[in-house]
Amino acid sequence: MNKPTKTVRIGIVGAGSMGRNHVRIASSHPIIHCAGVYDPNDTVGREVANVFGVEYFGQLNDLLDACEAVVIASPTSSHFEIAKAAIEAGKHCLIEKPITVTVEEGEELIRMSEQHGTIIQVGHVERYNPVFPELKKICEQEDILAINSNRLSYNVSRANDVDVVLDLMIHDLDAINQILGGNLEVVGASGGCFHSPNYDHVSAELMAPNGSVATVIASKVSQTKYRMLNISCSDCYIKVDFLRKEIEINRRAVGRYISDLQEVTYKQEYLVERVFVPNVEPLMAEHSNFVESILEDKEPLVTAYHGVEALRLAIKIQQLCKK
Repeated sequence: MNKPTKTVRIGIVGAGSMGRNHVRIASSHPIIHCAGVYDPNDTVGREVANVFGVEYFGQLNDLLDACEAVVIASPTSSHFEIAKAAIEAGKHCLIEKPITVTVEEGEELIRMSEQHGTIIQVGHVERYNPVFPELKKICEQEDILAINSNRLSYNVSRANDVDVVLDLMIHDLDAINQILGGNLEVVGASGGCFHSPNYDHVSAELMAPNGSVATVIASKVSQTKYRMLNISCSDCYIKVDFLRKEIEINRRAVGRYISDLQEVTYKQEYLVERVFVPNVEPLMAEHSNFVESILEDKEPLVTAYHGVEALRLAIKIQQLCKK
C-alpha cells in the first residue's frame, strides 16, 4: 500500500464533544499530522490530548505557530475571533457549523480568506454523509414537489450555547438549500422553549423559486434520535435515513392481478428501489475533503459561502419564531 507523500499539519481548537471527535479523526487520518489541541480549559484540553497522544497547547497562538490549518470546534460565539486570528496568520480553517453568530461576521471571514489566500470549509457534516451525494444525483433527475425533514434528538448538554435551529436544523437547511438549488425563502416558523431558555423545538416552512416547498422540523425534546428526509416528486417518493445511511425510492406501478381459479393471488401497486450507499464515516470524509482542498488548492465541498447561506436562513427562522 502506497503511503501519502505529503501530510497537512492540523491543529484542533476546542476539546469539547465535537473537538474531541475532530482530534480522534485528525490523529488517525493517513494524510493529516495532528499538531495538537488548544482549549482554554487546561484540564479538559490535557485530558483529550493524552487520550489521543497529541500535544496540548495552552495558548492559541502557540497552536497556530505549530500548524498549517485549524479545525475550529469551540463555542459558536468564539468562531469569528478565532477564525480571524487563524486567517491573519495564514492558516486554512475548517469551522464547525454555524460558521459564525451573524451573517456579517461570516461575510467578513470570506473577505479575509480571499485577501490572505486561505481556504474556509464549514462543518456541515451531513453533506459528507455518503447518502447525500447519492441523493443529490437522484434529485437532479426528478421533479421535486415537496420536502419534509425531521431531525429529532433528546435533550443533551452539548451545544447549549445555541438553540435547536443553529444546533440541529441548520444541517437540513444547508442540505435542502443544495437540493433545491438555493435562494430559498422562509415563509413561516414557530418554536417552543421547553427545557431551556433557547428554542428546543422549531418547525419552519420554506419555498424555492420554482414553487417547491419544504417543511423542516428540529427538536431536542424528543425521546428518540431521528434523522429523516422525505421527498415527494412527480414520479416517485424518496425516503432518506441519515442515521442508517439508507435511501429508498418508491414508484407507483400499473396495478396487476394474477388469478388462479377466480382467486386473486397477487397484486402489484408500486416498486421499491433501495440505493447502495458506501459505509463511510462522515467526519472522516469531511477531514479528507479539507486536506485535499489544501493540497490541491481548490474549493471544499462546503464553502464559507454555503455556511453563510445556511446561517441566513437559520436567522430568519429565529426571527419569525420570536414574533
